[in-house]
Amino acid sequence: MSDPSTDFERLLSDARQLSDSERDAHFRRLERRWQEEVGRHLLDVPHASAGSAAVFARQFQYVIDEIDLDRAGFLLEVGCGKGHFLAEVNAHCAPSGPTPIGVDLSRAVCDLPGRGLIGLRADGEALPFRDASVSCVVYDGALHHLIDFRAALRAAHRILEPGGKIIVFEPVSSPFTRFIHHLLDPIVFRKVVYESPIDQEYKDYFREQVITDALRELGMEPSSSRSDFLAYPLTGCYAGSAFGRSARLMKWLLAFEGGMRRVPGLRQLAAALSWRVLIVARKARTPREA
Repeated sequence: MSDPSTDFERLLSDARQLSDSERDAHFRRLERRWQEEVGRHLLDVPHASAGSAAVFARQFQYVIDEIDLDRAGFLLEVGCGKGHFLAEVNAHCAPSGPTPIGVDLSRAVCDLPGRGLIGLRADGEALPFRDASVSCVVYDGALHHLIDFRAALRAAHRILEPGGKIIVFEPVSSPFTRFIHHLLDPIVFRKVVYESPIDQEYKDYFREQVITDALRELGMEPSSSRSDFLAYPLTGCYAGSAFGRSARLMKWLLAFEGGMRRVPGLRQLAAALSWRVLIVARKARTPREA
């Protein structure tokens, strides 16, 4: 049996000889296959070690803090994987609060019923929901997996109720993170291909400013904040690392990050070196607000 990593490296190389439209179609097919054969098996890695689990739990909390937990309706996570985030949301929701629903392209979504959650296998660029039927749409590290993420945001806005929120928690593409990726990826990928084909090919084009501009074009006024400049990259993310096994180390690093964010001069430095960005935008309640 051939090595899946070798197969994907060859297919990635082949795709770069295609035209733009052919390339996008090729990468959509490649992404779907990768998520089925590789990606869904990596989803438990950050939650299997005490240290990295603490870091990801804090990331979940950043997003949960922005959700209206008392607001009835449907809370949709696009790219939900096996439902780790939605299970945490479900534990925080008030009895009268939102009903979590997960959407994902891969079979990982089939794990959701076992967690007492609703899961739907569907494409994040063409969400199969009625207009104004969802109270909140969350992308927790999933929007950058969609080639036409502008179309995905338009679809999210369409299904969002007036006053509902789009919450985006995604990797930062900055000069610093791109430099680190270009430096380390050739070394890391020799051990494990933990980034999907779209991750590898399109991540340099996925910028915070592009996302906020797309939300403004929809009549929304987004706010953004950066986080995770130290502990998160040391976890190794979905590749795992020796650092991620130590709960004591990761909790100390998280506390250190929290202290830096409270000091004005250091806050700017932390933001410049951050690996994640949280973007929140609310849909206008009336046409006059748009």
